[in-house]
Amino acid sequence: MSKSEYLLIEQGISNKVSRYFSGTPKFVIGVSGGADSMALLYALKQLKISCFVVHINYRLRGVESDQDQELVEQMSFQWGFECCSVRLNKEEMQSGNFQNWARNERYKIFEDLAEEVKADAIAIAHHQDDQIETIVQKLFRGSSPESWTGMKEWDAPLFRPMLEFSKEEILAYCDEKSIPYRDDESNTDPKYSRNFLRGEFSEKMNNLFPGWQQNVLGLSDFGMLNEKMLDQLSEVHLEKERLKLAPLKKMDEVLALSLIKRFLEQFIPVVSKGIINEAFSLFSAQTGSELKVSDSVILVKDRDYIVLQKKAEFTEVIIKEEDIENVFSVQGTEFRISEQVESELYLDAAKLSFPLSLRRWKAGDKIQPLGMTGTQKISDHLTNRKVSTANREKSLVLSDSDGTIYAIIFKGNDPGPGTISELCKATDSTKRYLSITSKKQA
Repeated sequence: MSKSEYLLIEQGISNKVSRYFSGTPKFVIGVSGGADSMALLYALKQLKISCFVVHINYRLRGVESDQDQELVEQMSFQWGFECCSVRLNKEEMQSGNFQNWARNERYKIFEDLAEEVKADAIAIAHHQDDQIETIVQKLFRGSSPESWTGMKEWDAPLFRPMLEFSKEEILAYCDEKSIPYRDDESNTDPKYSRNFLRGEFSEKMNNLFPGWQQNVLGLSDFGMLNEKMLDQLSEVHLEKERLKLAPLKKMDEVLALSLIKRFLEQFIPVVSKGIINEAFSLFSAQTGSELKVSDSVILVKDRDYIVLQKKAEFTEVIIKEEDIENVFSVQGTEFRISEQVESELYLDAAKLSFPLSLRRWKAGDKIQPLGMTGTQKISDHLTNRKVSTANREKSLVLSDSDGTIYAIIFKGNDPGPGTISELCKATDSTKRYLSITSKKQA
């Protein structure tokens, strides 16, 4: 690699910095100790750009993982950068895919530190080969054309200044500049999809379809073209929190589905094909039909529109006995202990174990309804009581600290105030009552 060629990497990174940032920015940079991130760190040193280095040690490879950490810390000190190493424990992962868990943990740490040190961005060493792998994975997963654009150079807060350079060019840069780095053998394990793509898959594609990588990168142009088309259509046909059905019904179904996806992406982070298709089915549904698309968003068919409704979040409230000696009100629900019944929904206060918890019900919750000897899932109880889908989600439960549920409190326009548990029913000997009054419009 000639001097002019390796200077292209530094100049290319410098151009990206100038394009997206004014003055001299400060970056948090994730450095694993591999060639890509070490090359980026060295180039930023050459450009005299301030960086806070973060290394994540997953402790998967024993001594080798510790040696990765030592290299990053040593070179950060030598090159004049502050450095922070964070050690994670795989045992803390509750379930799911390790790669996804590791990525989520890594970026959360990056974002927290970026906020703490007041960085302008998080610099990531993704390169051209990573971009090809990203687009291929999206193709294999059946992603829509707008996703073929792949990773963006600037996707706040992430900054990827090396996307135009190949792995081969980066390795040559490291060799020319004597940049130390370490190889992680786990990056060749084909059980991970990216490793398979950059290994066996890539080798066979090179033999069968020479130049296929550039063809894949060319798909990003079609992705950007599709994205611009959807931007223009969105400006014409999408309103802030509702979809007008008439123009979408006249469109080709594929285009209508793309606009539905674009509409939903404003409100929920991940929009699945299933949700898009269910939203499309609302076009022909009766007025009043509903679709829950997330814990906080509902779509409702309203004559000529699909209207988006946001559910108000309800945070768990802890209620102490002294709180309700007088009227205690929480978002339209009032509680009061007295010597007489003051509402349709009332319990024997002496049978309650304080403090109480008022929260949304969740899957798996059970109650022993009044008059029954066994328990019943709250989800089944709400169905039996014919509580509407929208109002099911609004229903609250009152429980003790051990999770024993004393009452279900209905909301909305469903008949009846709720259900109490057999465990705390009032009798002729009850002396103090906990009365619960819920405003129907809440």
